[in-house]
Amino acid sequence: MRSRPSDAFVALAATLAAVLGITTLTVTAGWVGTAVWTCLAVAVTGIGLRRLTTRGALVLPGQVLLVGWLVCVVFAGDRLWWGLPGPDAMGRLGELLRESADVMQRYAAPIPTTRGVELVIVLAVTALALLVDYLAVTLGAPAAAGLPLLVAFLTAAANSGSSLAPGYFLVAAFAWLVLISRQGRWSVRRWSTTVASPRTPTNAVDSEGEALGGYGSSARALGVVALVSALAIPALVPHLPTRFILDGLGRSDTAEGRGGRVGFTSTLDLTRSLQDGSLNPVLTYRTSAPGTPPPLRVVVTSDYVSGEWRTRPSGAPRTQDLPATALISSDVLTTDRTMSVEQNLLDPPHVAAPQPAISADFGGTGWGADPRTSDLYVPSRPDRYTVTYREVNVAPTQLQDGIPGGSSGAGDPEVVASQSLDPGSAELVSRLISQVATEARATTAYARAAAIQEWLRSSGGFTYSLQLISPVVDANGAAVTNPLSAFLVSKQGYCVQFASAMVMMARAAGISARMAIGFLPGSSSNGVYTVRAADAHAWPELYFPGAGWLRFEPTPASRTGSAPAYTTAAAGASTLPKDRSPDAGATPTDAPSAGARDNGGVQDTTTTTASTLGLWDRAALWLQDGSHLALLAVVLGLLATLVLPLTAHLVNRRRRMGAANRAELAEAQWQELVSRLRDLGVSPPTGGTLRQWRSHYVREAYLDEDAEAAMGHVVATLERTRYARPDAHPVTLHDEIRRVTHAAAVGRSRRRRVTAFLLPGDGVRWWGGFVTRVLGAPGRWIDDNVERLPRRR
Repeated sequence: MRSRPSDAFVALAATLAAVLGITTLTVTAGWVGTAVWTCLAVAVTGIGLRRLTTRGALVLPGQVLLVGWLVCVVFAGDRLWWGLPGPDAMGRLGELLRESADVMQRYAAPIPTTRGVELVIVLAVTALALLVDYLAVTLGAPAAAGLPLLVAFLTAAANSGSSLAPGYFLVAAFAWLVLISRQGRWSVRRWSTTVASPRTPTNAVDSEGEALGGYGSSARALGVVALVSALAIPALVPHLPTRFILDGLGRSDTAEGRGGRVGFTSTLDLTRSLQDGSLNPVLTYRTSAPGTPPPLRVVVTSDYVSGEWRTRPSGAPRTQDLPATALISSDVLTTDRTMSVEQNLLDPPHVAAPQPAISADFGGTGWGADPRTSDLYVPSRPDRYTVTYREVNVAPTQLQDGIPGGSSGAGDPEVVASQSLDPGSAELVSRLISQVATEARATTAYARAAAIQEWLRSSGGFTYSLQLISPVVDANGAAVTNPLSAFLVSKQGYCVQFASAMVMMARAAGISARMAIGFLPGSSSNGVYTVRAADAHAWPELYFPGAGWLRFEPTPASRTGSAPAYTTAAAGASTLPKDRSPDAGATPTDAPSAGARDNGGVQDTTTTTASTLGLWDRAALWLQDGSHLALLAVVLGLLATLVLPLTAHLVNRRRRMGAANRAELAEAQWQELVSRLRDLGVSPPTGGTLRQWRSHYVREAYLDEDAEAAMGHVVATLERTRYARPDAHPVTLHDEIRRVTHAAAVGRSRRRRVTAFLLPGDGVRWWGGFVTRVLGAPGRWIDDNVERLPRRR
C-alpha cells in the first residue's frame, strides 16, 4: 500500500470544503480551528500508517485511537490520568454532550457555540475526515467518499433556515472532483504496469501521455457540465411544496397548532412546551440591560389546586397603575432598564416582560395590569411594544439583616394569598424544610430561602429531566400519588416541579412565595435577543419586606445557568457583579462550565490529594475503582487482539528491510503474498512453475481481472529477478499484493476474513517459534555447559 500523501491532503481539503456550510449553523465558528487540527491529524496519521503497513484494516483503528486521544486532550485535558483518558475524562465529555443536546433542542440555527456544541461538531467533522480518508485514500475508492461529503453538505443546507450560497456547493464539489481525477490518473498509469517486459518503448510512453491527456480532458469537461447543471437545474425546476426533511431537520411550524404562535391557558402546564422543544420564535427584542437580561414573565399565580397552578379569572380588574415598585424600599439600590420588542408572536391577552414593570407603551393598543401582580394584558396582539422595568440590586446582607422600614405585607392580598400549603404534601414539606434549615444552620428567612435553593439545585441530589418517574413509592413501599410529594421522593423533574417545591418549602418556612411562568431571556445575536417556545420556564418569587418579590432559581444549572447573585451568598456560593448575574438563559460566556456547576460551594480536593502520592500509589488508588478495572480490561483486551496482526506486519517488514538485493526483496514480498493467501484459505500448490502457481491462485481465489493482472505482474517481476540479468526495473509490489489479497478476501466468508486478520500465519508462526525458543533455552544452556565440563580420562 502506498502512503499516498498527496491524495491524503486532497481528501483533507475535500472534507474541509464540505463542512464549510456548517459554519452557518453556529453563532460563531470557534470550532473550526480545532476541527482543522483533528482533520490534519487524520491525514498525517493515515500517511504514516500506510507507509508502515500494507493492511488497510490497521490504518483506520490507528487513526481513530490517535484523534480520539487528541479530542480528549482538547476537551477534557484537565481530567486525563497521566495523559490517558479515564472515567473522569469520559464523564467530562458526557457532560459536554448533554449540554450540546440541550442547546440543539432549545435553539434553531444559528445556535450558540457552547463548548458542548464545539465538541459535537468537531467529532462529526473528524468522523467525516476518517471516513473520507479511509474510502478515498486507504481503499482507493474516492467515488464512494462522495456520499459522506454530500451528507455533510446537506446537513448544513437542511438546517440553515435559508438556502446556502452556491459557493459552498461549488467548493465542495470541486474538491471531490479533484479527488476522483487523481485516482483516475493513477489508475490509467497503472494500466501499463501489468506488462512483464522490463523495457517500455519510447513511442509507448508518448501514447500513454496522449491517452492520459485525452482522458483528463474528457473528465474535466464532464465535471464542468455536472457543476453547471447542478446549479442551473434547481433554478429552472419549480420548487416542491415544503416538507420537513427537505426544508429543515430542526424546525417545526406546528407549535400549539397555530403556525408558531404560543399561548397560555388558565391551567399552567409547561410539559408540552418543554418536551416538544419547539424552536418557533415567540418574540425578538433589544434591551438596555448589560450582560444577560432577566427572564420574561408572562403570568404569576399563588393558587395551587390539586397539583396544578391556576391563573386568576380572565375577568379580573385591570389597571395601568403599576403598584409592584411601591413594595421596594428606598434603601435598596435599583436601576431602570428598557426592553423594546421588535416582533411579538405571543397570543393575547398575555404579554412577556421583565418584572417589576414601571411603564409600558404598546403603540396604541390598549393594555392593563393586574393590580395585585402587575402582570400585563392586552386585548389584541401588538407587533411591537416597549416596557420599562426596575432592576432590583438588593445586597445579600440587606436580606440577611432585614431592610429597615420594609412592609411586612400583612395587608397585601397577594402576600397573604401566597402563604397556604398544599394539603397533600404539607407534612413532607414541613419535615424537609426543618431538615434543610437545620443542616444549613439557617436562622433567618433569607438564609432559609437560600438553603432551599441550594438544596434543590445541587446538594439535595435532584436531577433535571423532562421525564417524570412513575409510579413513585416511598421508603415503606407505598405509592406516592401527590405530584409534589412524588417529586420530592423521586428527586427527578423539570422547572415546574423545582419551582413548585421551593414555593411550598418557602411557605412552610414562613415566607410568602408564588409561581412565575414565562420565558428564559433567549439567545443573542448582534444585540437582538430571540425567545423561542422551547425557552418556556418556571421559577419561584419570594416576598421579602423592603425588597418586594424576588426571583429565585432552584432549577439545576444544567438548564438555567447561574442563579441571581443575591440568592447565593447565604449558601456559601460566590456572587457575581450585578450586571453579570446570568440567569436561566445565560449565554455560553456567562454560564458556568459543566464541570463547575452545582458543587454546593464545596471544593473538590481529590486532585490535590492524588498529586501528593507517588506513581505506584496513584496507580493503586486508580485501580481500586471497579470501573477503572473494567476499562483497563477492555483496553488490554483490544490491544491483545492486535498482537498477532502487528507481529505479522513486523515480520514481513523485517524480511523486506533485511533484503540484501532486489532479488531477495522480491522473494520476501512473494513469501508475504503466499502467506496472506494461505490465511484466507487458499493453499499453495505442491509444485510447478511460477506461472502454474499464478494460474492456481487465479482459479482457487476467484480473482477478478484487475487482481489477475496484478498477480501476473508479481509473477513476471519474480521471474525477472530469478532468471534475467539484473536491471533497474522496480520490484516494489505493495499495491499488487493488496489488490490480490483484497480480491481473494471478497469471495471468503466473514469468519474466514476475521480469522485471517486476527490470526495471521506469520504472526502465529513467529510466536510459536518464540515460545519454542524460550522453553528450549534451559535445555540448550544445560547442553552448552555440559560440553564445557571436564571429562574424566
